[in-house]
Amino acid sequence: MQALRNLVALLVGMSIGVLLALAMDARADTTTINYKGQPPPSAISPSISAFSQDVCLVPVSGSVSSTLFGVSGGSGYKDENCERIKLAKTLNDLGLKVAAVSILCQDNRVFEAMLQSGSPCPINGSIGDAAKRGWYELKPDTFRKLYGPTFTIPLVPDEPITTSLPTKGK
Repeated sequence: MQALRNLVALLVGMSIGVLLALAMDARADTTTINYKGQPPPSAISPSISAFSQDVCLVPVSGSVSSTLFGVSGGSGYKDENCERIKLAKTLNDLGLKVAAVSILCQDNRVFEAMLQSGSPCPINGSIGDAAKRGWYELKPDTFRKLYGPTFTIPLVPDEPITTSLPTKGK
């Protein structure tokens, strides 16, 4: 009996809704929508400033938008060469010149320039000819690339070659 009452109430409610919808007869005269003079939606890139700061971060941001959808974003990437230069300058200012040169030598361009200038990069505390021989043992292909396939390094007796890393506790 209760289910029948609920069904009758539902039908009466729907009938009233249909009658009201027909009675109001709300229709648009035209279906053309005119957007003249209205700007399209915009996507605005986030502002990431790295100027006047002593940082080695290069900001990158961008945005794209259409008439319905817009996306924007930003990030930054680390400039390793900038970091290397700042580290070398700090070490040099502290009086650690060999360590400063070692930091710069992590860049292959600097490494090769140092070899070609006759001042090889330090290796495990060795400098000069001992460092050149140490690097030759570790990177013979670099020497062949720079000096040709027949390059051999002259050995100087009585000068130690320190290419192995020292072990702790000994």
